[in-house]
Amino acid sequence: MRENVVRHAFHNQVLKKAHNDTRTFVINELGLKNGESRADIAVLNGKMIGYEIKTENDTLNRLPSQVASYTQIFDCAYIIVAENHFKNCLQIIPDWWGVFLIKNKSADSYIFKKVRNPKLNKNQNAFCIAQLLWKEEALDLAQNVLGLKIKSKTTRHELYQIISNHVSSRELSPMVLKYLKIRQEWRKDHLPLL
Repeated sequence: MRENVVRHAFHNQVLKKAHNDTRTFVINELGLKNGESRADIAVLNGKMIGYEIKTENDTLNRLPSQVASYTQIFDCAYIIVAENHFKNCLQIIPDWWGVFLIKNKSADSYIFKKVRNPKLNKNQNAFCIAQLLWKEEALDLAQNVLGLKIKSKTTRHELYQIISNHVSSRELSPMVLKYLKIRQEWRKDHLPLL
């Protein structure tokens, strides 16, 4: 069970509607917390939704730290998990995570069974959400959206701190989502339906 084959199948089966919606972005390997970790798949629409894939060849060693990162950033999250890791994953992920079980249809062919719907994450961290922004975006948000006076030599890290001190994670998440959805670089790299 190869992750790239599972990911491809998931895009084609489960995320087909998201791919066909021009207001939705589907991104592979979204960097979180300035590259400290990454989401296997992120879907950006009215919410930020993260997907973590665990195939039968994976270990669960990093899952607790991945869960911590997803918890700080995403509105909702899913684990896409192979049957051999299913029970152990349920012991690691919080109750607010949704679950897709990977089922082998045939060699390199998979189907996905939704076992649990996600709930809204109530433990997001405004600083970590702000870290999704590039410096220019953070500066624009601070000055033009929040109306803050920012010194010209303010670092990116300082901008994230200033933003997170002035707005809650609940308020910040949709603001950041708007910036992510208008990035021109992501428009050209926007994943077509595979």
